[in-house]
Amino acid sequence: MTRTRPINGGGYGGMEDDDNRRGPERDETDTDLFRQLVRQLVDDGDGLAAAAGRQARRTLAQMAPGQPRQPVLLLTRPLTFTPTAPAGPVAGGQCSSCQGAGGRMIDTSSDGVTRQHWQSCTACGGTGAAR
Repeated sequence: MTRTRPINGGGYGGMEDDDNRRGPERDETDTDLFRQLVRQLVDDGDGLAAAAGRQARRTLAQMAPGQPRQPVLLLTRPLTFTPTAPAGPVAGGQCSSCQGAGGRMIDTSSDGVTRQHWQSCTACGGTGAAR
């Protein structure tokens, strides 16, 4: 197996040292230059529009007159909930089928083996409250 010797005693031949001398690089979080560029472009566009006797369009209504804008979210309609079964005179009280338990234990034990499982009440949907 042969080994190569690193250049200049360092791993990258001085590229790392050169990079360290330059200092930290700017990244996408540095938005000041971008904002300056956009402001300059807007000002140039406004100047050109004013020279032509026009005004730059800023809103959707100015850019596309007569086009309706769809709202993002409207919460003006009240929500209504319809029960699945007609409400009787005991609505909100205990279910008459399960007496408010929401169901019952079913025992299917046989031959010395105990088997039990829970069966939800179909009248109240397992809530225990009358509808």
